[in-house]
Amino acid sequence: MFRKRTVMTSALALATVAATAGILASTSSGGSVAQRTIALVRGTDSGFYDDVQRGAETASAALGDRLVVRATDDTRSAIDALVAQHVDAIAVDPGERGSGSVLNGSSFDQARAAGIGTLWYRNPGNGTSIWVNLSSATEFAHALGDRLAAQMGGKGLYGIVPCRPANPIVQTWLRAVKAYMPARYPHMKRVAIVYGNDAGDAAETAMFAHFIKKHRRLRGLIVLCPTEAFVVPHAITQARQVGKVFASGNGGDHAYAPVDPQLAKYVRSGAEELVSAGDPVKLGYLTVWAADHLASGQTFAPGQYDVGGPVGTVSDYAANHELRLGQTLTITKDNIDQYAGG
Repeated sequence: MFRKRTVMTSALALATVAATAGILASTSSGGSVAQRTIALVRGTDSGFYDDVQRGAETASAALGDRLVVRATDDTRSAIDALVAQHVDAIAVDPGERGSGSVLNGSSFDQARAAGIGTLWYRNPGNGTSIWVNLSSATEFAHALGDRLAAQMGGKGLYGIVPCRPANPIVQTWLRAVKAYMPARYPHMKRVAIVYGNDAGDAAETAMFAHFIKKHRRLRGLIVLCPTEAFVVPHAITQARQVGKVFASGNGGDHAYAPVDPQLAKYVRSGAEELVSAGDPVKLGYLTVWAADHLASGQTFAPGQYDVGGPVGTVSDYAANHELRLGQTLTITKDNIDQYAGG
């Protein structure tokens, strides 16, 4: 019934596009500088990367930069070609398998030696290049708790739904939620932690439906794993508890536009609200802004930066060379039409 979902977000993207602007861009002081060329290396699927690119294009237009987009699964070759092209900065999503460790030892070293600014976005690389991140694990976990509390009016009985097997980040989220909820919402009481099995099948749905019926005073579930974000609202629906039992779910890649049709149906029915690590359009904007910052010869130091545009103020964290958007994305009845397809 359900396809298996991974916990960590993976990217979706579109074809190669180059957005061009004029030769000169005006500075805030009224002078002119040579137009900078910012390169964005992205994957070849559609969805998440499409939105990243849209935000990147908006930022490059606002900054007067020329944006070169390379949609490819061969990141190393793309970087080598961009170094030969003498772009001013290169932004790369290294993916979840840690390709950053390979790139840092070769292509990115060559880029830095050529005076080209380098940065990672979405997933962290290794080394000293700045990492433009969506949100922290703690911010994400807290957002899941906040969305359930909003639906429950800040009171009542709730459960937490992690899963096995799972990426270690799930346990990080679980610890954060367990610590946060009693401190932030003293009138909410946790009754259980119930593990999903990441199967997404009828048996798992039946298990959660039975759990809901067994705990008759239960009013909500915080769902930490993407597979269970499909299963739990289905179980709530099967148990005929929509509007009585609520869920806040980790939509994973399926919480980005376009939202998976099944999840969109659950959101519209009131069976679940979705949380994702952040808006990819804003991530694209911030990535190009950071690349322009590096291309202008500046560096990053711990503290806050006013990015403007749709992003506003962000923070730099020295320990991870991290420039963090720090804004999770929630999808509810009120905004589902903005993110649902067709």
